[in-house]
Amino acid sequence: MQAAIGFFSRHGFDASTRDLARELGVTQPLLYRYFPTKEALVDRVYDEVFVRRWNPEWEEWLADRAFPLGDRLKRYFHDYSRFILRSEWVRIFIYAGLSRAGINQKYLARLRERHFLVIARELRHAYDIPDPPDAAAEEDEVELVWAMHSSVFYVGVRKWVYQQPIPRNLEELIDMRVDAFLLGTPAVLKARRR
Repeated sequence: MQAAIGFFSRHGFDASTRDLARELGVTQPLLYRYFPTKEALVDRVYDEVFVRRWNPEWEEWLADRAFPLGDRLKRYFHDYSRFILRSEWVRIFIYAGLSRAGINQKYLARLRERHFLVIARELRHAYDIPDPPDAAAEEDEVELVWAMHSSVFYVGVRKWVYQQPIPRNLEELIDMRVDAFLLGTPAVLKARRR
């Protein structure tokens, strides 16, 4: 499985199982003995890369009002970045978006429900922001959370897709991005809800 993850992170999901078997040093029929279809193999890769490594504590940390929201977001993003900013994770996520949208859709739906909506709710609570009056206003909140999340994810894209240097102190960068989010987003939302 680890070899398959590495293979797909280098070649994408359009690569053939014949090439994968050759790289593993096994026959293609042997590969199909363990995974009856390529889809079954891709589903297992999704499970290994995106589901099994998901930390359920992230939701608890984000919702724990015993700590200031900024501290919760920093703790979450420090840990979450160690999960997503690896070569195999970033590259498989990008390749999946280009050729296997189902993988990305499942993951992003989970991220929206378990993280983005929680962050939006906690932001309203911490900064006394009125609740969104409708679904469109809630989507605006989620979009702002998504932008902050994307700024962290993009560090991995810069490194593992564009081969560009990234800041050495990732935690400090995350702290600055969280601070910028909290300095700007509450003011924007309050102004729009007046």
